[in-house]
Amino acid sequence: MFKVKINNKKIICIIILLTVIFSFLEIFINNGVKADSNRYTYNGNNLDSNVYPGYKEKIDIIRKAHPNWNIVIMETGLDWNQVVVAESAFAGSSPYSLVQGKSGAWICSSCGSRTFDNGSWYHASEATIRYYMDPRNWMDPNSSSILQFLQIGKVDSSDDDVYNAIKNTFLDKDGKGMENAKIINRVSKENNANAFYVVARIIQEQGAGGSATYKMQADGKTYYNIFNINASGNDTPTIVANALAKAKKENWDTLESCISGSIKILFADYINQKQDTIYLNKFDVESYGGLYHQYMQNIEAPKAEASLMYNKIKDTGILNQKLTFVIPVFLNMPSRNSDSPDSMSEIGPRNIRVKEGHSEIVIRESRSTSSKQIATIKDSSVTVLSIERFGDGWHKIILENGTEGYVYFNSSYLEEVSDVINCSESVVVSGSNIELKAGPGNNQKAITTLANGQILTRIDNSARYNFNGVIWDRVKLDDGRQGFIQRNSIQLESNSNNIFTIRAEGGLFLRSEPNGTTIRLLADGSKVTRIEIGTTLINGFYWDKVTTPSGATGYVARAYLRDKNGNVPSGAAFEKAYEVKKDDSKQQINAEPDVNEATLKEKFGDNIKITKADGGAISNGVIGTGCKVTIDGKTYTVVKLGDCNGDGQIDIIDMALIKRDISNKQKLANEFKKAGKISEEGTEIDIIDMALIKRYISGYQPIKIK
Repeated sequence: MFKVKINNKKIICIIILLTVIFSFLEIFINNGVKADSNRYTYNGNNLDSNVYPGYKEKIDIIRKAHPNWNIVIMETGLDWNQVVVAESAFAGSSPYSLVQGKSGAWICSSCGSRTFDNGSWYHASEATIRYYMDPRNWMDPNSSSILQFLQIGKVDSSDDDVYNAIKNTFLDKDGKGMENAKIINRVSKENNANAFYVVARIIQEQGAGGSATYKMQADGKTYYNIFNINASGNDTPTIVANALAKAKKENWDTLESCISGSIKILFADYINQKQDTIYLNKFDVESYGGLYHQYMQNIEAPKAEASLMYNKIKDTGILNQKLTFVIPVFLNMPSRNSDSPDSMSEIGPRNIRVKEGHSEIVIRESRSTSSKQIATIKDSSVTVLSIERFGDGWHKIILENGTEGYVYFNSSYLEEVSDVINCSESVVVSGSNIELKAGPGNNQKAITTLANGQILTRIDNSARYNFNGVIWDRVKLDDGRQGFIQRNSIQLESNSNNIFTIRAEGGLFLRSEPNGTTIRLLADGSKVTRIEIGTTLINGFYWDKVTTPSGATGYVARAYLRDKNGNVPSGAAFEKAYEVKKDDSKQQINAEPDVNEATLKEKFGDNIKITKADGGAISNGVIGTGCKVTIDGKTYTVVKLGDCNGDGQIDIIDMALIKRDISNKQKLANEFKKAGKISEEGTEIDIIDMALIKRYISGYQPIKIK
């Protein structure tokens, strides 16, 4: 016998139940489990500087300056590089993080001058995100920026204190300043909110003079949206229209109802999800309730709102109270603070050359016309790699022989040219914490850190940069950025068995842990690289760890992955099914699902002949039910368990054929019936066989010859 043996008939009921609910399991794929960061009070000795460098010294200074303050360490459990990748992503058509009034290294190089929101905002670069998101940059106890870590909860405040906070703003007009202050103070206390946080948030959203969303007229009534809830769009009319729609829906026809309703939204959607500081409103690194759920896109908002709050309360004495500050810490952070993009040059590969009619352009040792001449660019026949550009007009360049130096970019004799591209190959990063370099060489600056399994496009495989036996290839990221990576740190996608395609209508969530909180939605048809195979069934699924082409790493349910043949990949939860048995009495070869041409030859020798049922040659080594195998002059028919249509794959088509057989709409016969009768129970194909194929496709259970 070569059927799957069922020892306990009671499993029939269980399998039938699984069959019934299988089609509904995708409902649960989107349900996150509320995890939590590890928060604890710092006592001076319970923070490991080896794990979290650069924090302890700063926190000790804070405690010395403000002994009444309570410092809570928030261990996010998140990798710093992964957090930066996530915060640089897009939410729909707009980035998570926007910056205004900046240029150069502050702006994402792949988006460039593309604007968002009202047309004055740009996609923030990774360097900008690292700078604003690194808590160590904002932990000066004597600076307003420390208040972005203040836990937002009710503090004692008088109406006079709040009035002083709104004085000389749009809320202090028409003699209504004190009335508005009383409203803000009362509503804040009723909602257990910090009134000064509320004032800072209002002024951050409205400005000192108020904006068009403060008071809006419609249907003969006045509506308020002082916090700009749902006020999104790429132009002012759209922003106001969306703000008004929200105000009308919530019936915010008084300032009090608007503030009260807005605070409730903020607390329900943010504060009560433990996004309980201004920093966490923007950078949601608290896994409770889901990651990267943010109130504002403005990358500078935490710092700006902290400054506003500081200015409103610095003379009240509140800063001397027993306040709680929540300081997030991340894994794998650099030992020093993240630099401001202002202090950076623009890095990354570009191509320059000498214009026609010019020659012998000097390459110098440093960025000075008086520095030593070390080489020249011959003429326009030579394309030179620029790897760093400075505000003073100088470019750092590297020649194919490894010579590094500087040229002054004078547009009268130098020009930028298109990329040097000689291929377009999909490659996969092999290894952890591999840096994408601005130029070929370990000594060059890093553009970003790549994730193990991240898919890149190689655009130059010429080996022109071969230094001391190390070849550097030029690659392009999913977001368009380019850089260099050692050839031995990548492999061709075609040589990898770990690349899979997402197959989930409406997309599939990438999660922080198996069945955990969501990181982002992966589109149906997108590719991922599997870097770890799940072995434990959780909520009905095996969860594999994957990396996306953008470098985000997390977990997905294996049932929604497909290999290059359209099958759910097998996993470590069960061994691959390679068993083959030859039945001479029936002239039949019984095979398990993953048997192919190579495994048959390994079993019976290289001299065997394998053909399709019609005698034609097989393709790509795929063996299916009905194939013929000739061994020592005797021909056998292949019966591959689960393959009911003879294409060599076990998939939903085979399930459909079994279903039609069970319902007597189309009966399977001969070797195809034998392939469909997987279990040992009975002689006819039944619902148990269909359930077993489902479990195999989903990665739950192998199909094995018994």
